[in-house]
Amino acid sequence: MQLQTDTLENIQRCMDAVKAASAATPVTNYFRQPMTGGKFLAAATDRTVLFANDEFDFYRLYFFTTDLADFENTLRQLEFAGTLVAGYLTRQPDERIDGILVKSGFRQIALYRRMDNPALRVVRTAKSVPFATAEDLDEIYEDALRVFDKYTDHLPTKPALSESIGRRQVILNRQAGRIRGWILFQLLTRKVNFHQLYNASESSLDVLALLLNFYGLMHEQGIRSGILWVNTAKTDVIRLHQNFGWRFDGLEDYFYLRHGAN
Repeated sequence: MQLQTDTLENIQRCMDAVKAASAATPVTNYFRQPMTGGKFLAAATDRTVLFANDEFDFYRLYFFTTDLADFENTLRQLEFAGTLVAGYLTRQPDERIDGILVKSGFRQIALYRRMDNPALRVVRTAKSVPFATAEDLDEIYEDALRVFDKYTDHLPTKPALSESIGRRQVILNRQAGRIRGWILFQLLTRKVNFHQLYNASESSLDVLALLLNFYGLMHEQGIRSGILWVNTAKTDVIRLHQNFGWRFDGLEDYFYLRHGAN
């Protein structure tokens, strides 16, 4: 089975049809979340829909099924010459999903867990919060590609990053005209998504100053709570956030990678 060019609207109609044809609860990693790329590839049976969206130099794979046996058969028959990355978001890990992905040529590459903070630390910002500007776009984008994992960290595209900078949702640690660190965040309805923290300074005081500016800015804007995702292998990052009151909320995201044709 091969993925064919399709539209997101048609893919969603296929998923609606699969759901309507079965009384079983669907198993999926697609929750109508925003898509990064503009190209969609899809393959479907009457019980399973697979589709992929282009990101950087790979495709992110999504699935929707009402029959795990059919899902496994469809995925194992899938032919695709490029790199596929699949996430599996859950509060209760299902070994069957892991087994299906592994048998289909995928390997688990990371586990992320979500943290929440219902009471962000109340602090004051510096006199002038150093927001990123349009002139910083290329440097921040290159930092992100170099430091973070393109497969698992859901890196913003350059246009999306430009929009975040325009919305004043990127703050900096700038020293002697050089960017030594930054925080990228997204403001949700009543909370903040603490998306990424980058630090190139050897001083822990610089990281602290950057974080305090972030929490001060949230306080000024009336944002009292937040969420973030952290790679479970980054124990130092986890401890850093725990020191500011973040705790795991039970939601986990497993990431799988497959190179080349199955």
